[in-house]
Amino acid sequence: MIDIITESLRTIVSSGKAGQGDLISALKQLDDILEEKGVDLDARLRHFLQNRSYEKALLWIEGGTPEKGICQK
Repeated sequence: MIDIITESLRTIVSSGKAGQGDLISALKQLDDILEEKGVDLDARLRHFLQNRSYEKALLWIEGGTPEKGICQK
């Protein structure tokens, strides 16, 4: 599942290179994962995805430390 999330995030983050259909598909895929398996995700990843912080989510998956934004839940 994390591979699918990562692939979708990369498509969204590099949306300038992706076609509109690819972008829509990636967004829908993440929404579906959140709806169906959101409780199984790491709480921090779930937070990023729910708030559509896709760059932070990708950075977190790749082992980075996203900076805090205005949302501090």
